[in-house]
Amino acid sequence: MVLDMDQVSAQPYLGQLLRLPFVRGAEFHVVAGPNHTRHRLDGYVRLTTPTGPVELPVELKRTHLNRAMAEHLVHLRAEHDGLLVMAPTVGRDLGELFVEHRVNFVDLAGNCFVQIGDEFLARVQGQRADARPPAVKALRAPAYRVLFALLAEPALVNATARALADAAGGVSPQTANDVRARLRAAGIVLKTRAGTQWSPGQRRQALDMFLIGFPALMSNFVVGRYRAKQRNPEALETDLAPRLTTVGAWRWGGGAGAQRLTGFYRGERTIVYFRDPDLDAARALPLIPDPMGEVIFMRVPGPLAFEGPNQEVVHPLLVYADLLTEGHDRAREAAADIFEKYLAEAHV
Repeated sequence: MVLDMDQVSAQPYLGQLLRLPFVRGAEFHVVAGPNHTRHRLDGYVRLTTPTGPVELPVELKRTHLNRAMAEHLVHLRAEHDGLLVMAPTVGRDLGELFVEHRVNFVDLAGNCFVQIGDEFLARVQGQRADARPPAVKALRAPAYRVLFALLAEPALVNATARALADAAGGVSPQTANDVRARLRAAGIVLKTRAGTQWSPGQRRQALDMFLIGFPALMSNFVVGRYRAKQRNPEALETDLAPRLTTVGAWRWGGGAGAQRLTGFYRGERTIVYFRDPDLDAARALPLIPDPMGEVIFMRVPGPLAFEGPNQEVVHPLLVYADLLTEGHDRAREAAADIFEKYLAEAHV
């Protein structure tokens, strides 16, 4: 039998699962055909236990997780009961997050949380891998701009290097080509006779890459953090909105954007994205510079960032990523709502 890439990648995790006292057999199966849920699974694992076989849906990750990616997985668990995350490393903090929200996981060192009904439970933390897998070279900010453009407008995957570079805000065509080459090497896109296309079911791997890099992207694109004398977020918006045009073309992100997209959540942070901010004008606003302030001014990662569902809000992908960085239940629930309404169909 020939194993596909996911089946090969899953084998070390199956070995760790077989060490659990209630697991007598473990097999990984790729999901054949279309999924009947909004988020396509990597597959499922069939565990043989003393009371019979159990099947758990699987998310198989090839990169180390960060908080934003873990928050994304927590909200997927609401759609897939019993979700099992297989990831190279799950540190203590993320392990606690997964346990709190009943997300099953196993990593290459054997750290795990596996709960099967009320019958079986395993919780292991503090194990270290014998050797860390080689680090994957991180994408730099211009490359993340290309990745954002591809996720915001998937048809760009087959565009010329110049067109893709322009859509990413004027990065070099070489950077655009390098990102597509990296996606091809990962099996996320394919080169065909008709041109470059997304590999079926793999676009969400590109979303993973974006979420993993988003905190670094934020640090590159933050142009100012402030605190306001006005403590009520809605009142702050009312006060700021007519003044923000002096700084440049702008849109709401984060909780302010989420409130306008779904009406579900606002939160305490106020994130504003600018196309080309005038920092001198920003200094004239009734805001006090503060590196920990709840008012955050960001530069957009490219012109497609302003392609939101309405004229007030940035692209839902940015709103979604903003919410995941907040790290609490209400923001996560709001992010899940944004994902289901605006992003799920494009990332199956």
